[in-house]
Amino acid sequence: MDILFLMSDELIITAIMIFIIFIDLLFKNKKLTGYFYILLQVLLLIFIIFYKRQGAIFNNAFIYDGLTWFGKIIIILGAIITGFLSIDTVKVKDKRMGAYYVLLLSSTLGMMILISSKELITLYIGLELATISLYAVTAIYKNDNFSLEAGIKYLILGALSSGILLYGLSLIYGTTRTTYLEKILYYTSLPGISPVFILGIILVLIGVCFKLSAVPMHVWTPDVYQGAPTPVTAFISTVSKTAGFIFLIRLFSYTFIKLDFIYLPLILAISVVTMTAGNLMAIPQKNIKRLLAYSTISQAGYILVGFAGMSVVGISSVMFYLLVYTFTNLAAFAVVVGFSSITNSDEIDDYSGLAQKEPLLALAFLLALLSLAGIPPLAGFVGKFYLFYAAMQKDFLWLVILGALNSVVSLYYYLLVLKRLYIFDLKGNYEKIKLPFSIKFALIITILGILLIGILPTRIIDVSSIISQDIFIK
Repeated sequence: MDILFLMSDELIITAIMIFIIFIDLLFKNKKLTGYFYILLQVLLLIFIIFYKRQGAIFNNAFIYDGLTWFGKIIIILGAIITGFLSIDTVKVKDKRMGAYYVLLLSSTLGMMILISSKELITLYIGLELATISLYAVTAIYKNDNFSLEAGIKYLILGALSSGILLYGLSLIYGTTRTTYLEKILYYTSLPGISPVFILGIILVLIGVCFKLSAVPMHVWTPDVYQGAPTPVTAFISTVSKTAGFIFLIRLFSYTFIKLDFIYLPLILAISVVTMTAGNLMAIPQKNIKRLLAYSTISQAGYILVGFAGMSVVGISSVMFYLLVYTFTNLAAFAVVVGFSSITNSDEIDDYSGLAQKEPLLALAFLLALLSLAGIPPLAGFVGKFYLFYAAMQKDFLWLVILGALNSVVSLYYYLLVLKRLYIFDLKGNYEKIKLPFSIKFALIITILGILLIGILPTRIIDVSSIISQDIFIK
């Protein structure tokens, strides 16, 4: 009974996958499959929000706590918006559309297992289920060389990072003789930590960096973002990153909390290098998806700022920013999806004068990019302020200064894009085309999220703070 109680969300996702397969077989209308995907996920999101649970099963290998609940809300929300972006834009000629949605659901299921796990093998299974599904959906356009290239690069580098992560986990198991996070926590309190155990922690952190698009495992990001179908890129940049950071919270705010002298310098170094490298490499980009890829890399660096010192406020700020980032980045990619459906182009120069032809797209891009840069009163400003405040509490003033300087750099290249939207004359001969309802709806949802969270952030901050306190009490 406890299994059904705590794993009901995962069982529902599995049932939705089976239902989507049957719908795809019975009906030829591809949009119908997409609308069923969205409807069922919306119902699941409502169920998760109002049916908050607490408990653990399988000897505490699988847990449902506040962090699980908060993470599932962000993951399902991102999956729903991805569905809206996919209905009128993903064109699968020789494959059934159901396979596309099943792969998204399979990846979502893996991420839900990942954030609910407190045991290394279960964590790894969830991670692999999520990632392997993304490999396949990235290369869903088998006749598109860019999509295939992105899928192959994603697979190769993903396999490399998985090998590093698994080797690190094996070293941890070899020294502690357990795969349960609570028992590993007990081991860390004993005197004389093994150098092999320390090496395992370092390898695990490097392996997790792949999921976060953080240095040194960031090189796949621009090519995969450019080659994958744009809704898939949006899904990877938000939902996958959320799961990765919650995985990091599980490990470093709980299991390895007493070993901050080992991992904290690494996290700080990765944070600084990631945000700086991402911003500097974004400046010369001419393709909007590659620019957003490097922006994603830099955002990972900002989020890592919240891990400085591993405080209650720090973890709360990370959770809050993950929600903010999901709305903001999905808004940016919704614009890219809508624009490319009109022009079949992802070149930044082709966005010139967009405000004259598609004001909604231009407005959404304006809000999304300014939010990513941290301009008030948008959600991104509150999120970055909260992250920097957490670092200040632990006396990391130098880190806050570097973060603020990097935000200025990011504002520079965001403004270069916005300048084309609102100042340059329209480039190209395309006529104004009415955006599909699904894209408009996604834009409206994300715009409201950016504005409402920016103006009224208190309630969400309070919830994330309570969850963060529970993590440290346990």
